[in-house]
Amino acid sequence: MIAVVTGGCSGLGLEFSKYLANSGYTVYALYNKSIDNALLLEDEYSNVRAIKCDIRDENEVDKVLFNIGDIDILINNAGIAKDNSYQDKTKKEFMSVLETNVVGTFLVIKYAIDKMNKNGIIINISSNNAIDAHTSLSYDYDASKAGINMLTKDFALAIEEEKKDLVIVSICPGWINTDAVNSMNPVFLKQELERTNQKELLDKCELVKYIVDNIKNYKNGEVVVVKELEK
Repeated sequence: MIAVVTGGCSGLGLEFSKYLANSGYTVYALYNKSIDNALLLEDEYSNVRAIKCDIRDENEVDKVLFNIGDIDILINNAGIAKDNSYQDKTKKEFMSVLETNVVGTFLVIKYAIDKMNKNGIIINISSNNAIDAHTSLSYDYDASKAGINMLTKDFALAIEEEKKDLVIVSICPGWINTDAVNSMNPVFLKQELERTNQKELLDKCELVKYIVDNIKNYKNGEVVVVKELEK
């Protein structure tokens, strides 16, 4: 069994890579800048191969995925955020977020979809920011995550039209217990949890387990909101 995880050497993606490796998958963890984590991951797991790949580069994506066949699970996790006010937001900054989060996701799906095994699944990691956790500092990030949800729906239609036995879904987690989130202003974070009716931060390890273990329950084109996990 083969799994591909973009952004697979840091943050939530690193947890996906580890969990899938521990579940018996051969994992291709794609990364752009996290080389130290990539080396550690390969040292820890004999069934993980960390590959540098800038998902914004179409030729690079094509070349990397060309050499990875028979994919059972593709997890599009790579993404960036550059929060600031609209007065300070530049076009260059806005476009850099869209290029990574939306265009990068599109390119990976484009070149992976014909290399997926029958009954394979594509999981796009979106965000509750695309639905009701948006803020006045996350214009580009929120727009990109909403774009990922629509990419999911559009590719789901293509899969049905081409009669492929694949499933593509978008997962929209709430606030996750990550280093980046924990470094936020605690007053702001408390307000956001209350505003979005989220009881507590999602544990990233439990979230990954929940997403992977529910693979057989997802429907093609589904957008799944996860604000809390069953205890």
